[in-house]
Amino acid sequence: MRHIKLTLACSLLLLVVVSMAVTNFVILPFWASDILTRETRSLERFLAAASFSAQEHASRLAPPAMQAFLEAHPEGCIYWQGAFSPPSPASGSPCQQRLAPMLAAAERTGAAQTSRPAVTLAALFGNEYLSVVLPDPQGGVIAASMPLAQALRPLWVKEQVIALYLVFNAVILAALAFVRFLRTYALPIGRMAQSVENYQGDGLSALFTEKSTNELGQLSRSIGAMVQRIEADRGKLAAAVGELAAKNTLLQENQREMIRTEKMAAVGRLAAGLAHEIGNPLSVAQGYLQLLAMDQGTAQERDEYIGKALRELERMDRLIRRLLDYARSRQGLPTQTDAQALLAGIVEDFAAQPFLKGIQLAFTPQARNSDVLVDGEQLRQVILNCVLNAVDAIDAAGRRSSGHITIATTQGIVAHGESSPLCITIADNGAGIPEALLEAVFDPFFTTKEPGAGTGLGLSVSLALVESMNGRMELHSQAGEGTTVRIILPLAAGDDVDG
Repeated sequence: MRHIKLTLACSLLLLVVVSMAVTNFVILPFWASDILTRETRSLERFLAAASFSAQEHASRLAPPAMQAFLEAHPEGCIYWQGAFSPPSPASGSPCQQRLAPMLAAAERTGAAQTSRPAVTLAALFGNEYLSVVLPDPQGGVIAASMPLAQALRPLWVKEQVIALYLVFNAVILAALAFVRFLRTYALPIGRMAQSVENYQGDGLSALFTEKSTNELGQLSRSIGAMVQRIEADRGKLAAAVGELAAKNTLLQENQREMIRTEKMAAVGRLAAGLAHEIGNPLSVAQGYLQLLAMDQGTAQERDEYIGKALRELERMDRLIRRLLDYARSRQGLPTQTDAQALLAGIVEDFAAQPFLKGIQLAFTPQARNSDVLVDGEQLRQVILNCVLNAVDAIDAAGRRSSGHITIATTQGIVAHGESSPLCITIADNGAGIPEALLEAVFDPFFTTKEPGAGTGLGLSVSLALVESMNGRMELHSQAGEGTTVRIILPLAAGDDVDG
């Protein structure tokens, strides 16, 4: 603020000085013209008096009045009795050179001649002369000429006094204008700046207190009203943020519930297959136990029966444990996982499932690097959902006997300098999805299956899980041709294969 005040004071002083100087220069030619008019008349009276005095003067010497004129105007000259005074070289002085044409004209016409330059800045500061030529009663002419600067010498003396007055007056006027500006604008602006700096934003104190009716008062009131609206909007925003946070918490809980629901639905289908899968080893183990109960055969045969029964029971234990591990609800913990090894295990687990009976399930690992940072069980759920959807699509197309599902991994293609992601594709030759429905496949509760045949949450839950892994999920399908689901996951840090 101090810099602004200093700049303003200097600007006001300069403005007043310039304006008064301009005014002086505008008036100066009028003063000069008035002075030249008086000097011209004075020269005319001087020449008339000098001519009268010369009639009474016996000698050829110039009368005392003319001598006094030449002493007062050293660069001037007088023409009297056919000669110039003071004498000059053959070429003549500048004064005599300017008088010569006027003398010739006066002698030729017998009329008085006057040469007064036009009042301009160039004339005021140039080498101009004020000249008067009068007819001499004794015959001939009498003339006098003086430099314009000498004629205007009284004006320059007065200009020095005027200049001092201008400076003094400019300082006084600038000071008055500066004080007026301080009281009207600078001090209110300073108070407004201090008020803004000390404003706490608590809405308990007024931001501005300017009560004037000028533009600053209006600005103060307008900004105060704006701040009140901002405070009101901030309160509304805080309430909206709180409400949004509550809804976001509810949304997250609903999303977790959707994931659990879809997971339980998938577990149900796996449990149905597991019941059939357990039946075979259970029957085998039961048969061996019955043979042991008959107490027949040799000791070696009984040991063989026991070993085979134990292997079948271990097989059932592994199946049940896998189902329990999958069904167990827990928070996802991302770890560095070899996705191809995980997919190979999933394919191996699914191969014996009854819901895949008659359908060929193949796995084609082609990625050079498949280490990703994911939760293995969540990725297993995504793959299971996609495989179950593929089985339902193959059944809907009536192609179970010729159906095939292919799970493949490839290295994604990206721009230079970026890490190549892992791309997992699950392709089937099922019924496909009409193009008009493709945009809605990831919507919750959307399904193309018969009522009661699906929850409509499989793909939406899978999409949420993939996005939580910083990946993305795409679906490409053509009605009657099949569907391909692409899951793109970033490689774990430090596993860029493009180097």
